Amino acid sequence: MLSHTLLRWCAATVLALQIIASPIPHGDSTEHSTPQNSSLEGSQTITTSTATSPPVAVPTTSAGIDELLDNLDRTISDDDDTFDPTKEHESGGEEYVVLFDPDQPTPPEVADILSRVGLNTEHPDVTRVFRNSAFRGFAGTMKNHCIDALNGMAEVKYVEKSVTIKSYDTSVRTNAPWGLQRISQQSKVRGDPSVLDFSYTFDSAGKLGQGVDIYVVDTGINTDHVAFEGRARMGFSKDGPRDLNAACDKDGHGTHVAGTAGGDLFGVASGSNLIGVKVLGADGSGLSSDTLKGLDYIIEEHDRRKSDPDFVGSIASMSWGLPSRSRAVEQAINAAVDAGVHVSVAAGNEGRDACVASPASTGGQGADGNGGKAISVGSISSRDSVSSFSNTGSCVDIFAPGENIVSTWIQGDNTVNSLSGTSMACPHVTGMMAYLMAQNKDLAQNPQAMKEHLISSAIGRGPNARGSSNPSNRILVINNGFRGATKKEVDAEQRPSGSGAQLDRRIAPVPVLRY
Repeated sequence: MLSHTLLRWCAATVLALQIIASPIPHGDSTEHSTPQNSSLEGSQTITTSTATSPPVAVPTTSAGIDELLDNLDRTISDDDDTFDPTKEHESGGEEYVVLFDPDQPTPPEVADILSRVGLNTEHPDVTRVFRNSAFRGFAGTMKNHCIDALNGMAEVKYVEKSVTIKSYDTSVRTNAPWGLQRISQQSKVRGDPSVLDFSYTFDSAGKLGQGVDIYVVDTGINTDHVAFEGRARMGFSKDGPRDLNAACDKDGHGTHVAGTAGGDLFGVASGSNLIGVKVLGADGSGLSSDTLKGLDYIIEEHDRRKSDPDFVGSIASMSWGLPSRSRAVEQAINAAVDAGVHVSVAAGNEGRDACVASPASTGGQGADGNGGKAISVGSISSRDSVSSFSNTGSCVDIFAPGENIVSTWIQGDNTVNSLSGTSMACPHVTGMMAYLMAQNKDLAQNPQAMKEHLISSAIGRGPNARGSSNPSNRILVINNGFRGATKKEVDAEQRPSGSGAQLDRRIAPVPVLRY
């Protein structure tokens, strides 16, 4: 399309040629030549050799020519609604990306669209031109009048401000437990799982769960442990406010779970906030009423925290179970999820169907087949086999490392211990949820979307776990998006030495027990 200035020049040139070349009549049919020294004043009528052509008024003064060209401007503007002579391109503004509509009958030409806003492909404000077989468009620095004009063109589909992108900030933590390496690579690990000789690969963009509150519903937390770096505190205890202190965990189970979920060195999301919700006592048991009161506290805190600018989301991590189903506990867990709290639960350690006991019954497809709202976690070994003690079945969503897991402990601020159980698998998923929530606010606000994401991004391994509902006939091992091995391979796998390890099992047949 011709530019406005060029159109005016062409019109003026044509008028000048017409004035010079056309004869001027003087009242009769006799042709006379115009004297050399005559001056043209006003507007005169000229005729052409074509009898049917209407007379054209030719301006013969500077003001008359300007008036005709102004009329031409208005005609051009009326004929082309994408052209506005009062809004020529002005340099400056921000860079925008413009992509054309591929569904147009005739693919737009880049030069054509650019000309409508006073630009061309060689203009310094046009920074990129896209002319491939899949999409067309350009990028350039423009002000609002150009943006508005482009948005009004049928041929243009997207006009977006150019945004800054960056590569994933991949970090590797060495001297980590084997479970952290397993969740950040494609294949099973090799080496002695009782030794802290593994590597954890992660994207530090979300600062490892920063802003996420992890409520460890368990035996309490040794908040003075150096691995928690001041990020752990006690929030609720079944034994009352006086028990909200660093020494409240008399069993160690809750401290171990907290370390795997969010501790430094041992944890998946070591930037998260860890809040102890003590519902189990020194023997690892408690009452379902205490559990419901703990959930009551969590939901109230979640609602209170929503207005805090640094708040990302809440997770309730539950590494315990009942001997059978409790409709009250299940309803409370489902209500917490509906309120926006993410919930991860241990599948259980009886080597049976996870659907027969709460809270594992709220995971997977749900014990009633209506779709569980929590995320239920089974256990695998370092050899990627389902742990012999792990519950399985349609109520289990996913599997995570659960054998010989080294993590934080009680009776000191730098003690560790190695435990096995679905209780140890569950906090791997808890930490993964916090890790993802800090990176993706949509996942943080939608527990169902989080559950779907964890399952879709998991790695299928080995034969189907007993009775699992996984349609691919493979167990699903949690993964944080990194698939390559990070630790040096050894010649042969080593079975766990068993030194320092103990199986985390129920102590007594009581209503609520940690796994």
